[in-house]
Amino acid sequence: MVASAEKVSATVKWYTPGPQPNGLQATNDGVWVIDQEDLKVYLLDWSDGRVLREFPTTTNHSSGITFDGRHLWVASTFPPIELFQYSLDGHELRRLPTPGANERSGAHGLEWIDGTLWVTVPPSATTYQLDPADGRILKEFPAPGSRPHGLAWDGRHLWVAETGKRTITAYTLDGVLQRVLELQPGPAEGPDPHGLTYYRGELWYCDAATKAMCSIAIPR
Repeated sequence: MVASAEKVSATVKWYTPGPQPNGLQATNDGVWVIDQEDLKVYLLDWSDGRVLREFPTTTNHSSGITFDGRHLWVASTFPPIELFQYSLDGHELRRLPTPGANERSGAHGLEWIDGTLWVTVPPSATTYQLDPADGRILKEFPAPGSRPHGLAWDGRHLWVAETGKRTITAYTLDGVLQRVLELQPGPAEGPDPHGLTYYRGELWYCDAATKAMCSIAIPR
């Protein structure tokens, strides 16, 4: 058990083009972003946030996004409360049910790890590992707090953003708590961490309140 949180500060890199970013996925081609207000998927340039690609979705209050190596997955948080798979040119391919959802709300974070789909779901305050073939639950463990959002995989730890607590918590894939990072207030930004991803040694999150894309150097 971690005794105390490590206090960290974020650096604002740029601002997203959509009105309310809520999910991130790092790739070498750019960062994929899902916006929960305009319901669009964007591929943005790492250096300045310029739009490289975009397409609309049929999700509602979209929140999480991840990339499985061929296709994108997007979480529809409001009805239809499902996990959508899209081609990179925006064609809907299929849907999976969201575990731990209620009639009003579903998943907020998605991550693809070694052929399986990981999901955070605030109504059940749980992180799930799913079989992408049929949505079957393979593993589950409690998420930090009642508002878990983005997920990020750094190759060793699964990081979970908790919006209410303004923390980012690292777990093993068996759900063992490793460390907690506590975001400190900045001069102008929230922090209001929602989407989360890992890229080249840093955690990146999108601030849903300000549209800021922020990075955090993970303390050694």
